[in-house]
Formats: sequence, structure tokens, C-alpha cells
Amino acid sequence: MSRITEAFIKANPHIQIQGSGGKMFTISAAIDDMEAYTKLTDNMFEQILYSSSSKLAEAREILQNITCRRLYKCVGQTQTEKKLLEWAGCVARSRPRNDLKHVTLQPEDFVVHIINMDWGMKEKNPINNMRFYCKNDPTKAYQISKDQVSKLLPERFAEQLIRVYCKKTDERTMEAAKKNFAQWCMDMNFSKPQDGDVITPEVT
Repeated sequence: MSRITEAFIKANPHIQIQGSGGKMFTISAAIDDMEAYTKLTDNMFEQILYSSSSKLAEAREILQNITCRRLYKCVGQTQTEKKLLEWAGCVARSRPRNDLKHVTLQPEDFVVHIINMDWGMKEKNPINNMRFYCKNDPTKAYQISKDQVSKLLPERFAEQLIRVYCKKTDERTMEAAKKNFAQWCMDMNFSKPQDGDVITPEVT
């Protein structure tokens, strides 16, 4: 979930948008009314950012942090083929034996982004669905094999990346978060964090 999305979710119950027949909608419900939906422009960002309502304080603070570049810091990245729920909770509970004392991490301190990357057809090789023509007979389409395309084509055509961010950005909390992340990767048999050997050699 992006930080702008996070801000909009917190602002959702407190913003009313007028739709057809004068009916009022929240941000999330505006999709059900064309007139209200057309009012969901970039102005919504500024409406929250410059509001003075106490009900929008949390959402406003998030957007202020975005505009001032006070962003969440990336704890690390890994890869997996598993599909799990409660990612943030898992990271928060994965405390290594030599974790930093007096640093307590909660699930709400983490943001987990799942990134699916592929060549356009998920796990399939797109070349297998393409047809080619030859100048000698431009009326006939034919397939070519993977080897005829290139010897450098990958064996797999899709992967999933997991990026974990920490909302708290002080140095001590980030150190603890990275240790938790490395321990979580080891516990789940995920790929080793790219900087794992440097940040947490005792874990990886």
C-alpha cells in the first residue's frame, strides 16, 4: 500500500463528495456515482494537505511527510514463491537471538510491498504465443523455438519480490528492523537479503 493510499484510507470517512441528486459519498464510495467519481481529481490530495480539520490530522501528516520527503526507509528485499498473509506481523515477530534490547517493533511499524514481475504472460514464455512471417511466403505464419530466438532467454519468466519498509526512521530502530527482516528471510527460507552478510552476518 502506498503512503498516498494510506492517507486516503484514513481520510475516507471524513470527506464527503456530492454526487447525483445531491447525494453525498465518501472517497471510496464515489466510484458508485459518476458525478461524484468525476470529482476525484488531484485536488483531493491538496484538500487533505491544506485542511485544518482535526479529523484529517493523521492523513494530513502523512501527506506533509511525503511533500517534505520524510519517507519510510527500505529495510530490505527478498524473493519467494510462497503466498503468505500477515506479512508485517511475521517480520515484527522474527526477532533474532542477539536483537537490540529496548527496541520494540510492532506490525504497524512495517509496510510490505509485493511486486510481481513478468514478461507479460505471468509464468509463460510470450514467444510461444507469437507468430512470425518470412519474406519468401508473407501469407503464412509460423512459430519459432526458444533456441531460435536467443540463447540468453531466461528459464523462468516471472518472479515475485518482497520489499519491506519501516515507518520509524531513527538509526537504532532501522538496525533492529533489518535484523528482524534478515531473521524472517531465514525462517521462511526466502532468498538472503542483498546486504544480509554485511548488516546481520550472525543471522545470515
